[in-house]
Amino acid sequence: MIGDAWRITGGRPLRGRVKPGGSKNGALPTLAATLLLDGETVLHNVPRIADAETMAGLLRAFGLTVEGEGATVRIANGGLETHRAPLELVGRMRASHYLLGPVVARLGRAEIPFPGGCDIGERPFDYILAGLEALGAESRVEGERIRVWATRLAGTRISLNPLYRSAGATFNVLMAAALAEGTTVIENASFEPDVVRFCELLGRAGAEVEGAGSTTLTVRGARELRGVEHTVNPDRLEAGTFFCAAGATRGEVVVEGIARGDLAAVAEKLEEAGVALEESGEGMKASGPERPRGVAIETDPYPGFPTDLQPPMAAMLATAEGTSWIRENIFDQRLQYVEQLVKMGAEIRLLGPRAAEIRGRPRLRGAEVEASNIRDGAALVVAALGAEGESVVVGRRFVARGYEDMDGKLRSLGAQISTGDEEQGEE
Repeated sequence: MIGDAWRITGGRPLRGRVKPGGSKNGALPTLAATLLLDGETVLHNVPRIADAETMAGLLRAFGLTVEGEGATVRIANGGLETHRAPLELVGRMRASHYLLGPVVARLGRAEIPFPGGCDIGERPFDYILAGLEALGAESRVEGERIRVWATRLAGTRISLNPLYRSAGATFNVLMAAALAEGTTVIENASFEPDVVRFCELLGRAGAEVEGAGSTTLTVRGARELRGVEHTVNPDRLEAGTFFCAAGATRGEVVVEGIARGDLAAVAEKLEEAGVALEESGEGMKASGPERPRGVAIETDPYPGFPTDLQPPMAAMLATAEGTSWIRENIFDQRLQYVEQLVKMGAEIRLLGPRAAEIRGRPRLRGAEVEASNIRDGAALVVAALGAEGESVVVGRRFVARGYEDMDGKLRSLGAQISTGDEEQGEE
């Protein structure tokens, strides 16, 4: 598909420095939180990705003014004009559910169609609605729409699912609790870096939030929240993808602004696979081995290995020495990329919908492959960068939802990557 594909000539080690964009998983709830904040909010390091543009469109649909210049976005909130989100925008991404908490907190009711996004398996809404209901809201699913309403939101003790420590549920409850009466205690909360930075935002806006960085958050609601100036943290998943690409190409890549603590279990598994990591005040450097070693990966909430980096890591391990095992504990269709890697010569055997065995081969070969979601697309790019010959990776539109200027950044590291648009002289 012209315009939706990359041509990648592999076999070139990536070398150089790269700066990741702002965190996708942190920026989207942060943008949604401006529905809570009166006046002007200035956000820095907002990633220039399709999902951020969609969220900005949703804010405009609710009556906010959104203006952007580069990675800085100015948002003016003079009051919400509706409680309903438009189907056209909601259908583009899963993160539309972040609208529920702030809209019901401001207007006492919220209505959104079922969110869209990548098809990576069942992602039930029960855990998100349960948190809002604990604060006093009621909810109902009517056809293809979700309705939430509340006469008042009141602080309480909420225990989220301890097996998943969902960041999505944590963000939603935090936003609703920030304007609820009284104190809310959130147990089994996510404590990944995106949540920690988000708690800082709410604190500057006027809510009292304690416990950031732990599994228990205490929120004392405010009568009103004010606009703030805030910087989104760097995207640790983008950084991890570049480190996997360094391992797959036997390269050496420095990712600026990333600390080892951001990567947590990812750093441990990269090193176990033979990728040397070195942390400095400027960021982290990853040096790929002559050939990675096989490892076992099991996805879990932070600080465990993130499900979003499982596909890029598997692409690197497809050329590892020995055997690797993948166990996916979060999404039941996260292994859709396997069929595409097999087209490139990977030897992967599915052990069920959530597990796979990878027998590493010295090299993959170029092929035409197609992504079905953001992280699959990243995995196929990683595989193509390390493969012999030319690959065509279809699905740029998916990758653009979560990665800022991926091809431009890869070219700066020496990758030979081009788009159908460029070949026609359109870029």
